[in-house]
This record gives sequence, structure tokens and C-alpha cells, in this order.
Amino acid sequence: MKHFLPVAVRATVAFSAIVVFVSLAVAEPVPVILDADMESDVDDVGALALLHALADSGEANILAVIISAANPHSAPCADRVNTYYGRGDLPVGNVKGKPVAKPSEPGQAVLRNSRYARQVAEAFPGMLASGDDAPDATAMYRRILAEQPDQSVVIVTIGYKTNLRNLLLSEADQSSEASGMDLVRRKVKRWVCMGGNFARRQVESNLVWDAPASTYAIDHWPTPVIFSGWEIGAAIHTGVKLADVPADSPVRCAYEWYRGRVGGTRESWDQSAVLVAVRGAGDYWSLSPPGRVRSNNGVTRYEPDPNGNHTYLIEKADPKAIAAELDLLMARPPKARK
Repeated sequence: MKHFLPVAVRATVAFSAIVVFVSLAVAEPVPVILDADMESDVDDVGALALLHALADSGEANILAVIISAANPHSAPCADRVNTYYGRGDLPVGNVKGKPVAKPSEPGQAVLRNSRYARQVAEAFPGMLASGDDAPDATAMYRRILAEQPDQSVVIVTIGYKTNLRNLLLSEADQSSEASGMDLVRRKVKRWVCMGGNFARRQVESNLVWDAPASTYAIDHWPTPVIFSGWEIGAAIHTGVKLADVPADSPVRCAYEWYRGRVGGTRESWDQSAVLVAVRGAGDYWSLSPPGRVRSNNGVTRYEPDPNGNHTYLIEKADPKAIAAELDLLMARPPKARK
């Protein structure tokens, strides 16, 4: 049975559809800086693959990938993934100085091993030979932020917070006369932080490694922060579709080397943070009321405060549905290779 709409209503619906279409068509890609450790867990690689897929679809503009780990293979690993997606010219920066401190021995800096970073760096083509050859992370942050429009950049951290602490403490240089704090306040729209645990009070890895940097960055960050806690990514298992990806994919190989076999899934802490950085919480998650998050040796505490600039993700959509969407994006062929 057909239902006919009055002419005026049909015109309104048609106009609305055009407005929606035009709005989607002219939406600007989100300018993103990804800050990763690219050494401890393989979800860093999955998150970078996801970000490239979102860039291929016009949703994201990747400004840089910046590494928070001192592992010399981490930055080359990121470079190989960038190259695979046809973006081998993306800037890759690396933290300089000592490695992060071991949580059980706060004064003891250690170089963490990785199950995949060296293998990816050695098996795939790219330009960067070592993290030692990459530009200084703080200088790269300052240069890229200075070049962007005000209140435009989204920074998403899926590793240690060393670089953000260093950025906030940085002083005027050839890129900008502003202090690091003023540069962030002027240029950064929001920081999406994969870190913390808001379901229970327990240590979370990204905040406990270099815990002093985590505490400083969280306490002093001057723009809105969205926390994607451990409990969010722990419920979202991805990677199963990578078994169908060609063997020349560094993403597939990284997962194989990390897991020791083809197939299976892994929690998606880092992918969740990237998704909310680009698309927002949207229909995926709810946001907590505004407040303040405190981090003490990797343990987070949320304090409601209507004037606070911190929120954290709360589960809303079915994690399996989010996982299915992430799997499709992570396994999508690079646009440059289609």
C-alpha cells in the first residue's frame, strides 16, 4: 500500500535530505595527532590502521604520528604502517632522553621489548631506520601545532604521557613564541586519552608507566579531555578479519607476531580512543558529567565538578557491534592500493 505525502511535506523532506547530504559532503576531516608507544601491545598498530582507514574515508587528517617510547624500532614500525597506507611522508617524531620508568621501580628507566616492532620495521619498506633518527617529539608537536588553525587539533594518546608533559613544559622556540601551555590552549580542541580505569580503582598501564608525566599532563592540560578507560577497550575484541587481509600487510603481520598465530582477537583499548577522537562519542558511548580526573601512580579517581574539563566514556552501544565496525575498518584495503 502506497502512502502519499502532501507536496509541502515532500518538499520539506527533500530539502532536509539535501541539507544532510551537503552537510556530510562539506564536513572537514578532523586534524589528528596520534601519540603512541608502538611497543607494548599490538592495539597500537590496530589503532594506526583504523586512523588511516578513517583518513581514507575523508573523516580524519593525520598530522603526525609521535612515539612516546624509547624503543628504537617503534617509530620505524609506525613509519612502515604509514607507508603501507600510502602516507610514507607523514611526520613521525620520537621522544628523546631516557626510557620510561618501570612502575615497580620508579627511579629505574628501562627499555621495553616488543613482540612485533622490530619485525615490522625489518620486514616492510619505509624511510625511517631508527627512532634515534626521528625528529624530537616536543619540537614536532610545537611546529605542527603552530601551523594549525586555533582550536582545531585533536590529540589522541594511546601510550605514555611523557610527550604531553614535555610539550606543556616547553618554551618558545623557532616554531612559536608561545609557551607549550599557551600553544596547547590556543591550538588544541581536545585531548582524547586512552588511560585510567573508571569501573574499579586499579592501576592502568598507560598511566603507571612514567606516572609523574601522567599526573602532570592530566593536572595541567588546559583544554577538554575525554578519557577512554581500560574497561571500554577491554569489552571490544577485534582482529578476526585480519586473517583475510593479504600477507603483505604490516598490520596483519604485527598481530600474528604479537599473538604467535593467525586469527583470534585482541582487546581494543587504543582503537576505541581513536574512534572517539575522530567521530566523537556519538552513538557508541555516553560521556560522564564534567569533572576532574586525578591519577596517582596509575590509579585514577574521578571527581564531579561542573567547571571541570574532564569527562570519561561510559558504555552505551553493544561492544560486539562496535567491534564489528572496527574490524571492517582495520581490514579495509588502503585507498592508495585499491
